[in-house]
Amino acid sequence: MAKMPPSFNLRPGRQLGPRYTVEAKLGRGSEGEVYQVREAVTGILRAAKIYYPDRDPHQRLPIRHAQKLNTLRNCHVVLQYHHSEIIAIRGRDTVALISELYEGQPLERWVARHPGRRLKPYVALHVLYNLVCGLETVHALGEYHSDVHTANILIQPRGVRFDLKLIDFYDWGKPARFKQREDILQCIHVFHDCLGGRKHYAKQPDTVRHICAGLRATLIRKRFPTMTKLRQHLESFEWITLSD
Repeated sequence: MAKMPPSFNLRPGRQLGPRYTVEAKLGRGSEGEVYQVREAVTGILRAAKIYYPDRDPHQRLPIRHAQKLNTLRNCHVVLQYHHSEIIAIRGRDTVALISELYEGQPLERWVARHPGRRLKPYVALHVLYNLVCGLETVHALGEYHSDVHTANILIQPRGVRFDLKLIDFYDWGKPARFKQREDILQCIHVFHDCLGGRKHYAKQPDTVRHICAGLRATLIRKRFPTMTKLRQHLESFEWITLSD
């Protein structure tokens, strides 16, 4: 595994180019860091993903990511990209992608707040359904995510609904069918993790175990060859009493 670059460690109040001021650090990944920033003119809060220049000296990665987000701009599960900024940090130019600031929290953190650090099956099924519906729209546009896990999903409960946003769309080359199938497998893994993982799997109802298929990739692909097939199953399966 490649060594992580040193953190930008931008402090609150730090100017980020001529248009933004840093409010808080939101997270860090292998490509860069995400900060909550405030527009100088309007006072509106945004999110800025700042890419490590050493990881991508020619700045191809943020360009591909911006193009992908623009393609997916009408997908409700995707954070809305606004524009890019060239900023100087420690004497080096790098790219920041400016997007909407979403009020949700990482799914893994939200699940950890529940009793036993897991969701009841009925709730987990609703989370899965919202995730699947969102990714179905991504796939319909010929794209993929390819890094779906509980840290890359933001959740905001709203009444009886769960609003979800996917972050950190992975750039794994040109879209292909097998990359979309990986999204399906990863959705099932998210569902499995939300239910408490292997420790609680044997006690799950048949409805749940049918979807998880013991996390056997071959069986999952057979049952759910497309995200649409998985969505249709979630909308039509015969109900079995769901226990804890």
